Amino acid sequence: MASDRQTESNNKSQQSWFRFNVGTIIFVIIFLYIIFSVYAYLSRDQIRHYEVMEGNIVRQKQYTGFAIREEEAVAAPQSGTIHYYIQDGRRVAAQSNVYVIDQSNKLHEFIQQHPELAIELNKEQISDIRYRLSQFSKSFKNEDFYALYDIKYSLDASALEFSSFANSEDLDAMFEEGDYGYTRVPTEKSGIVSYATDGYEGVREADVTAEMFSTDAYNRHVTKPGETIEEGNLVYKLITSPNWSIVFPISDEEKERYQILKSVRIYFTEKNLTGSGTLSVYTATDGNDYGKISMNSLMEEFCGERLISFEIMSSNESGLKIPVTSIVDKDFYIVPKDFLISENDIKGFIHQKITEDGITQEFTKAEIYRIDNQYCYLSVSDPDDLSQLKTGDVLFKKDTGETYTVGPMKPIKGVYNINKGFCVFRQIVPIEANNEYVIIEKNTDYGLSVYDHIVLDASLVREGQLIYQ
Repeated sequence: MASDRQTESNNKSQQSWFRFNVGTIIFVIIFLYIIFSVYAYLSRDQIRHYEVMEGNIVRQKQYTGFAIREEEAVAAPQSGTIHYYIQDGRRVAAQSNVYVIDQSNKLHEFIQQHPELAIELNKEQISDIRYRLSQFSKSFKNEDFYALYDIKYSLDASALEFSSFANSEDLDAMFEEGDYGYTRVPTEKSGIVSYATDGYEGVREADVTAEMFSTDAYNRHVTKPGETIEEGNLVYKLITSPNWSIVFPISDEEKERYQILKSVRIYFTEKNLTGSGTLSVYTATDGNDYGKISMNSLMEEFCGERLISFEIMSSNESGLKIPVTSIVDKDFYIVPKDFLISENDIKGFIHQKITEDGITQEFTKAEIYRIDNQYCYLSVSDPDDLSQLKTGDVLFKKDTGETYTVGPMKPIKGVYNINKGFCVFRQIVPIEANNEYVIIEKNTDYGLSVYDHIVLDASLVREGQLIYQ
């Protein structure tokens, strides 16, 4: 009896051990499968999709242009210390005072001794100064540190203009009492005043040369308030017309493209301003080709600048917008389009075959992806599909008796559409592009529509591959 009990106990222990180990093994297998599945998912290339939307691309080309204006440089009639009445970039009427020359060098002392000449600025004048400082802060760059002095001198002239010193009727008598020597200097013509001169005031479009666009060789002089000048030195320039132009060098390719354009939008990079002008192309006396943008606005903002950085927004094409990474090339048969015929509104070709009974000719329907000025593009079919044309098939043209052997191929650009869960090639017709996106034509045969889903990176898939979105 004891032996039987021992045997029964051993059998139960073995059964328990067996059940424990089978359960453990199954659990380990499932656990390892989960680990492997997670690892495989995380380590594989992720196939992401992109939803096609309408959009546009603005192409911008950056240039450095040479400003040409109707301007005259004005020299000082005598020596002395100069003080301005008019701010840089302001319009002035004919016979208006522009600056005063202090021969005694006592003008600053005189102003300090007569504080009654200083008046409180009104709201409009304060607003003007704030606006100019705000515009300066937006466009200021460390490499253009000289501009900091330009704004300082301009504000000095503003303070003088806004004070009663510029308009005091009794000022002449007060100066005579103090034995001060000064001369107010008016302008003979009306125009825009700029205190920056560079020696190019008389240059015309035909006189421009390639060397003029070098920033290293360019020298600009700004006459500063309180500066002592000699008789005959340039004091300021007067711009007598609101019309001006920007000339810039162009390549042969740009010359051909810009001859078509007439009106262009311009973005001035350093001042964050946008304008428009009329574009023309011409050849200067140095034999080089130049573009010329004629403008009648923004003169005041650039009156003191000669070399101007800007971008031409030459096109604004709209259509369907897709990523560059989604584009792939696919080979298609090319057949001269004059072999194409239509029977019962079905397009196809006459397929010529050689049989035991002789030469036969029959109409064969074809799936045509695109037709251009020269060729029809046909899908490359499975060699076992007898209903479609394939390499080596001979096509016949009835009117001339010519034949054409199917075989030559040419690639078409397209994307993989995954609306149905697998990759289907759809052709595209690009009309504009940049480094990231391409604008394509809408409503093309075998093409895309808005809200279609395409593979974002076409290099990760192949045609017909199942995609789980």
